[in-house]
Amino acid sequence: MKRIILLFFITLVLLTGCGAVQLNSITREARTAQNVTDATKFVTVPEGMVWYDSPQRAHALRFPPGHYTLEAEDADYWYLRSPAPLEFRDFAGGQTTDTRNVPGGLMLAKRFSMLPGAGYIKENGQRIMVWKLWGEFLQLEGKAWKRNF
Repeated sequence: MKRIILLFFITLVLLTGCGAVQLNSITREARTAQNVTDATKFVTVPEGMVWYDSPQRAHALRFPPGHYTLEAEDADYWYLRSPAPLEFRDFAGGQTTDTRNVPGGLMLAKRFSMLPGAGYIKENGQRIMVWKLWGEFLQLEGKAWKRNF
C-alpha cells in the first residue's frame, strides 16, 4: 500500500512538473523550400500579432498586419511572405534595447503538427525558421489570423 501511495505522489509530481515546462520559441533552423506562387493561398493578419519568448518578455516578434502571400513550400510547411518586414525587439528592465526589421514571413504547417507555425526570415536567399509558434497559434486562427485555404 505504501508503494502505491508513493508511486501516486511521484506520478503527481512528474505530471505537475510537465505543465510548468516552458517551450523555447527562439530558434535558427535553415530550411530548404521550393519557390511557388499561388495567389489563391494567403493568410490575413488583420491587426498584427506579437509573440514573446517567455513570460519575462526579453524578446518579441511582431508579424505586421496585412495579406501574407504564398511564396514557397516544402514537405511540411507553406511559406507565406509578410507584406512588410518582421519586427524583432529585445527588452531589458522594461525598456526596448534593440529593434530589427527583417524580410520574412509566416510558416504554416500543411497538416497536424506539434509545431503548427513559425516565423521565418530570408537571409542570403535562404529561408531560416527563427521563431516557433506552438499550440496557442492555432487557437488564434479566426481571431488574430485567418487563412483562405
